[in-house]
Amino acid sequence: MVFGQAVTFTATVKAVAPSTAVPTGTVTFKNGTTTLGTGTLSGGTATFTTSALAVATTAYSITASYTAATTGFAASTSAAVLETVKAAGTTTTLTASANPAVFDQAVTFTATVKAVAPSTAVPAGTVTFKNGTTTLGTGTLSGGKATFTTSALAVATTAYSITATYAATTSFTASTSTAVAETVKAAATTTTLTASANPAVFDQAVTFTATVKAAAPSAAVPTGTVTFKNGTTTLGTGTLSGGKATFTTSALAVATTAHSITATYAATTDFATSTSAALQEMVNKATTTLKLTTSANALTLNQAVTFTATLSIAQSTASPAGLTVTFKDGTTVLGTAVLNAAGTATFKTSALPAGTDHVTVSYAGSANLMASTSPVLTETVASSTKTTVKSSLVPAAVDQVHAQSGHG
Repeated sequence: MVFGQAVTFTATVKAVAPSTAVPTGTVTFKNGTTTLGTGTLSGGTATFTTSALAVATTAYSITASYTAATTGFAASTSAAVLETVKAAGTTTTLTASANPAVFDQAVTFTATVKAVAPSTAVPAGTVTFKNGTTTLGTGTLSGGKATFTTSALAVATTAYSITATYAATTSFTASTSTAVAETVKAAATTTTLTASANPAVFDQAVTFTATVKAAAPSAAVPTGTVTFKNGTTTLGTGTLSGGKATFTTSALAVATTAHSITATYAATTDFATSTSAALQEMVNKATTTLKLTTSANALTLNQAVTFTATLSIAQSTASPAGLTVTFKDGTTVLGTAVLNAAGTATFKTSALPAGTDHVTVSYAGSANLMASTSPVLTETVASSTKTTVKSSLVPAAVDQVHAQSGHG
């Protein structure tokens, strides 16, 4: 017999002639001197069934001893039966939780070990999981099953040959499963794209950020390169770090329609390519602001005054150098000046008319910059007068300017 196999021992008790009576009573079954169990005679036979005999290198010595139920029968013991118990054969089968799998996907291999009939015992012990001849890991049987989980199988063009080998024990022989051909493919990815500013303005630095993620069930963080494009035109590239790549530019032109920006992740051995949805990036003219100051607010007629214009460009790094601004008194052009790199320009004049003058400076705008006009600066210009004194004693008139009075 084999370990775990149920064996039934049958004791037959007969009366010795000339008696023809059928004995009744109890039979005790023993292994050597150790009692295994008892059975009650029925029709002269008693049985005892067990599957608890362990595997042993020597045979068990099984006997049956009859104990009379009445004084009408004498006790008797059978000759010993030599019962041999061998290790039970086993079979091992192997399954995978995912096949094919993708890079970094956790795959659980499950080995099921069963005893070969007639044994009904449940094997215990250890199973070793291998890829070809390389050991991946081990698992301990529980209820006849052992598992091993790994996400370390690399992407490959050919399948891995995975087997599970049950290690023999005293009670069970070893067995190895047939190979499972496990395929591991590149993980799919998704790429999303965001912009630091949208809409942006002329010459504003905009940072585009691409986020690349592995699609479930992979949990790996992609590495590699992302290419940023405006339509079909490549703007630049970025290297992934922690699943993100960035590209910064201030070169997008002002346009009436949006730029169509995409980010494409380049495939690697472990990850498939993916392209983001297009991001519609608007670039508008930059807003300009003008401020006007004067060297003097209260003037006399023909007095020179210097006006200083300062132009600033919002959000943009564009230089104002070379831009022309126009100085006006109301609607009358006084003159023009060219801004320097700091955004300032000066205009000097002594031609302001007497009275209250409303001075502004304006920028006409361009394809990239919005027009702007400064707030009105009010200048007061006084006219000059002279008083003539004539003496009756002096034949000729003498003119002398004594004072000036305000205009008005």
